[in-house]
Amino acid sequence: MNDRLEHSLEVLHHLHRTLAYLVFLVALADVVLVITRARTDPWVAGVLKWTHGAGLLWGGRITVLAGVTLWTLVPDLGLWTWWLWVCLLLWGAVEGVGGALVKPELRVVLDGGSASGRLLVGTIVQLCAVVVIFGLMSVRP
Repeated sequence: MNDRLEHSLEVLHHLHRTLAYLVFLVALADVVLVITRARTDPWVAGVLKWTHGAGLLWGGRITVLAGVTLWTLVPDLGLWTWWLWVCLLLWGAVEGVGGALVKPELRVVLDGGSASGRLLVGTIVQLCAVVVIFGLMSVRP
């Protein structure tokens, strides 16, 4: 490979890794917000809506895009690298849980109601999925 491509891959890898740390921290912060007051306080639920949408989901989408780009450019990672497929499926679960459990419960709180336990379950499932993705990416079995 030429030096420019190697440098670009290195920059992309650092972006991917840095965003992954950020997504993990945001997922952890989301759980903390839900445990404290986001289930009943509209202001905290508004903060959670922002951190969940911009930090977790969009940060994760950009991380996935960077990762898939790396996957296609690094010759050592073949199309059938199983742990990369598992990570993609787990990210699909993060997106699905966000749409099915977290976002609707946040709307309830923002409308003046109180969220059910589905909000806590949703954020914990998302955090667990992010932890497994992070672990697989770190270990690279």
